[in-house]
Amino acid sequence: MLDSTTCEPEKLDEPDPYLVLGHLSSTVVHHVINYFSSIVSQAEILKTLAVAAGVEQAEAVTRTDAIIKAALDGSTLARGLAEFSRRATAFTVVPGEADDDLVDLNQLVSERIADQKRRCGSNTEWIVNLAAAAKLRGEASHLRIMLDRLLENARESLPAEGGVVTVSTLVDPMEWLVLEIRDTGSGMEAEVLEHALEPFFSTKTGHQGLGLVLARGIWRRHRGAFSIETTPGHGTLVRLSCPPSGPRPPQNVQPRPVGAK
Repeated sequence: MLDSTTCEPEKLDEPDPYLVLGHLSSTVVHHVINYFSSIVSQAEILKTLAVAAGVEQAEAVTRTDAIIKAALDGSTLARGLAEFSRRATAFTVVPGEADDDLVDLNQLVSERIADQKRRCGSNTEWIVNLAAAAKLRGEASHLRIMLDRLLENARESLPAEGGVVTVSTLVDPMEWLVLEIRDTGSGMEAEVLEHALEPFFSTKTGHQGLGLVLARGIWRRHRGAFSIETTPGHGTLVRLSCPPSGPRPPQNVQPRPVGAK
């Protein structure tokens, strides 16, 4: 019998592994470059302190310069991988194109929840609140991967006896499209939340810690903002928002002078 955290061995609709690897590479490289930047900064500080403390300057400078060079070389290599991954996951988001190019987020949400219900335990209650119009410019295949990871993450956070996952789409007062996924799981402690979006970090046995990382990477490629709100013992809310995909203003209209009527 399946509980809320287990699914049939049948696989999800398998995404293109090249596409998944591209998004993961882009995210991991971002973290690696940040680490190299920190190494360079700390080595520069160390060199300054060594000189000020009267340490044999030639040796101190030589060694810290070697650290800095190694970090910069590593960062250059990582940036090359980042550029490669960008090409591997490239798609065009052009404001103002025909509505036929818009992705129906509600349709994707309904489709992926139906797949979760089909494959997984029946003691997960799914509550769905979808806006009348929730469309954005982007790539449906990428968004499908993102939704699968977010829905799985929410479901797996529930206790064995089950719980509730609420998925909502809405348009906020600024006309940004918002997707919210809320679960009634155990939530996260502050120290866990601090690392939740780091590659390969997971508190779940047998998990690689890549679901949230991959989801955020895909959403950011869609010009979106990604946030997590959580309270230990009271579940987690993942909130995604992106700017409106409305038509471009007419190009032949000149700006009206300030104060003009």
